[in-house]
Amino acid sequence: MGFDHHCPAFGNCIGQNNHAFFMVLLVGFLISEVSYVTFAFQFNGKSQTLSEIGEKVNISRSLVLSTMSFSLIQVLWQVIFIMWHVHCACFNIKTDEWINWRKYPEFQIKIIPQAGQHETATRFINPYNKGVLRNLKEFLTAKG
Repeated sequence: MGFDHHCPAFGNCIGQNNHAFFMVLLVGFLISEVSYVTFAFQFNGKSQTLSEIGEKVNISRSLVLSTMSFSLIQVLWQVIFIMWHVHCACFNIKTDEWINWRKYPEFQIKIIPQAGQHETATRFINPYNKGVLRNLKEFLTAKG
C-alpha cells in the first residue's frame, strides 16, 4: 500500500507502511471519545442528583458538559472519517486518487458523444478495484 494522503495533524504521510495502523489509531480515538461521552453523561446524571441534595458541583458539571459536547462533535467526524477509509479499502482506492482522479489517466474513461452531443465526457473508473473481499484482503495483508 502506497501513499494515501498527508495528514497535517500527525505530520505524517498515511499509507506509507502504516495505513492499517492508522485505521487502528482512528478506531482507538473513536473508542476513547465514545467512552468519555458515556462517562460524562453518567457524571452529569449523578451531579444533578448531588445538586438536588445541596452539593456544589456546578463548575465541574459545566466543564463536563462543555467537554462532552466537544467530544460528541469529535465522534461525528471520526465516524465519517473511518467510514471513508473503510470505503476506500473496500474499493481499493486512495484518498489522493479519489480527489485527484482527473489528473490520473488510469482513472478516466472517455464517453463518446452520441448524436446531437458535441463534447466527449470523462467519467471516473477504478482500474484497481478487484472486488470488496479481495480489496480488503490486500489492504489487511499489505506489507508496504
